[in-house]
Amino acid sequence: MAVIVHSVPLSAKKFTEEDLEVSIKYINPEVYPGLYSTDVLPAGVRPGNPVRRLMNIADIQLNIPDNFDDLPEQEVIDGILQGGGARVNGRGLNADDVCAAIESHGYKLSHIPPSVARGPDGKDTLVNGRTRLLKMRDAGFRNLIVDYYEIDNWDAFGKMIVMTNGVEDPYSPHTKGDIIYHCNHAIKKGRLKRDPSDILVRVKELAPSSFKPATINKIVNAVMNGDSYTSTCRAFTEKTASKWLRDHGYHDNEKGNGIYYKVISTEFFKKAHAMSAIYMDDDLKLFDVKELRIVLHTGTLDAADPEVSWMGKIDSFRYRWNSILDSIGKHFFVNAKSNSTIRLFGAIPAVYSLSETYNMDYLVMFHVGALKDHTLYEIASEETLSEVI
Repeated sequence: MAVIVHSVPLSAKKFTEEDLEVSIKYINPEVYPGLYSTDVLPAGVRPGNPVRRLMNIADIQLNIPDNFDDLPEQEVIDGILQGGGARVNGRGLNADDVCAAIESHGYKLSHIPPSVARGPDGKDTLVNGRTRLLKMRDAGFRNLIVDYYEIDNWDAFGKMIVMTNGVEDPYSPHTKGDIIYHCNHAIKKGRLKRDPSDILVRVKELAPSSFKPATINKIVNAVMNGDSYTSTCRAFTEKTASKWLRDHGYHDNEKGNGIYYKVISTEFFKKAHAMSAIYMDDDLKLFDVKELRIVLHTGTLDAADPEVSWMGKIDSFRYRWNSILDSIGKHFFVNAKSNSTIRLFGAIPAVYSLSETYNMDYLVMFHVGALKDHTLYEIASEETLSEVI
């Protein structure tokens, strides 16, 4: 059954006063809890008058002036960092789904709009809704419906960034890494003490209903240990992973050797074989391919334990790759001859705390050394056992 809501098609190219009124009827700032009351908002944050308004996109500053110099390398489009204070991974996890929903159904007025705030520098800066703003801007829109706030200090601004990134449908929820990064950044700026009680209060303030008690404890411990996700991990997309390959000397058909590379996320284990075969037929059909090397990237890791998350995603993919391949050979073919042109080759290292074991400048390859016969978890367990003995 179709869900009928008011939406603005991309062909409209602008929002109108009528659209603004419809937005207010759906999400009325006078009755909607949480985002429009000074009793709930962080100290130093005040709703604007009016809070819901139309703004020119050109008047909204997208780069946050506060010092986020310790964010990892992220994708830059038109000189704008694709992320923001809430997104340690650069983009929200569901950013592609958000864009697809807008393309299919238009911009739904039933959702809480992006937020903009007059910051301590006196400029109007985007708080959240970057994905939607860029999508509408690229579609030719010059204005946007926003919720407007006034914020006295950058610590309150940082809190607001994280707190307001959990209210869209579909939306990109904040991850444990986002919370850990925010807390470490606040500590670095002298706005938060590295004290478990203070950190616990901050985590519950930022995400009062997002995590279980055990997860909150992990977040607090990670912050106490100074384990900032941004300094220990590198989150990859397919695009940034492909760039990493080229930057580190892994080039297609180098010197005519017939070797090509295909980057696949570990999340796509069910589609990996089909994706690889289609890539051979569509993208490499005119080339003499001697070997297509499949390279894995792990995307967003669990910030509470990135080492285990990285190893687990790769080990799980390797197991499923071999298991699915065996099942295909068993149930679809009889006496089929194996073709080794497509090969599960290696993974991109992403956890800097493992740099002594896996060189960050080279692929972690599956056909040499201990990984030829063992999983990453088995190797780590053996090393831990040896240290204990």
